[in-house]
Amino acid sequence: MYDDVQLEKSPAGQILKLLQQRGELRIKDIEAALGVTSTAVRQQLNALVAEEFVASTTVREKRGRPHAIYRLSDKGQALVAHGYANLAIVLLEEILEVAEPELAQQLFRRVSVRLSEQYAAGQVPGEVLSERLEALVNRLHTHGIITQIDEAEDLFVLTEYGCPYFRVAQQHREVCEMEIEAMEQALGTEVTLCHSQLDGHHGCQFQVRK
Repeated sequence: MYDDVQLEKSPAGQILKLLQQRGELRIKDIEAALGVTSTAVRQQLNALVAEEFVASTTVREKRGRPHAIYRLSDKGQALVAHGYANLAIVLLEEILEVAEPELAQQLFRRVSVRLSEQYAAGQVPGEVLSERLEALVNRLHTHGIITQIDEAEDLFVLTEYGCPYFRVAQQHREVCEMEIEAMEQALGTEVTLCHSQLDGHHGCQFQVRK
């Protein structure tokens, strides 16, 4: 989920804010406003439409080819209008503060399942691992999480720059296990955390077994 900083600085966030400010826009309008290529705009819009933050309508005019008009969906309006991410973090911190250890573990397991459902096969399509991994990365990008994929002989290396759970994870590293479990269920393979921001690394690095 985005916070106010991510809305300002991430590519997807900039598009959401632009649609909030200017209403319905064409790809070339967004391209001109943000100073980026149409390919980059299309990539972000495809992900935002898949997430249902943005809706599109095809317009047919008397002259010229049909073109798509993009606007914020109700879900997108709710996202840019309120700082739900900060509220969710505060609520989670408070729950963990008062919860018994066993209850906290149950909470993490339940959140992990819910998170994996968001990443799940229907939303992370692809017959082969590389396709599912690319779809997952696109989904993370829509949440303002910058990622990088490197490929080795027997594994992929996924690096996340910016942890959405950093504040909570400092006190409860079980959050990291929650993220790993969600990735494994979505990708259908073993995922190992080999570097963490919590240990001073620049980003969290995951090994994804082929």
